[in-house]
Amino acid sequence: MKRLQGFIAASFITAIVAVGTVGIGVNALSNPNTVAVSNSPASNSQASNSLAQVSSKAVTDQTSAEIDQMQNLIKQYQSREQQYQTEIKSLSQKLSDANATADQARQVLDALQQRGIIQITQDGRIFLRGG
Repeated sequence: MKRLQGFIAASFITAIVAVGTVGIGVNALSNPNTVAVSNSPASNSQASNSLAQVSSKAVTDQTSAEIDQMQNLIKQYQSREQQYQTEIKSLSQKLSDANATADQARQVLDALQQRGIIQITQDGRIFLRGG
C-alpha cells in the first residue's frame, strides 16, 4: 500500500513538473515578442554602419524603445510566473486533499479489518467475511 501511494505521489508530481515544463516550452515557442540578437557579427557590422548614419537622437529613441519592450517582456514573464505559482498552489492543495481522502479510506479499511468484517490479502484483494 505504501509503495502504491509513493508511486502515485511521484507520478503526480512528475506530471505536474512535466506539464509546467511543456507549458513553458510552448509559451517560449509561441511568443511573438522577439528581440534581434545583438552580438552576432552581421548585426554588429550593421549596427556600426547605422550608427554612423543615424543621429544620436534616433539611437536614443531606439534604445528607449528597446528598454520599453524589455520592461514589457519582464512584466509579461512576471505575470506568467504569478499564474504558474497560483496553479502550483492549487495543484498542491488538490494533492493534499487526495492524500487526506486516501488516509480516510485507509482508516476505514483498517477499522473494518480490525472488526473482522473484511479481510485484506497480501496481494490487495478484499474479502467480506461471513457472519
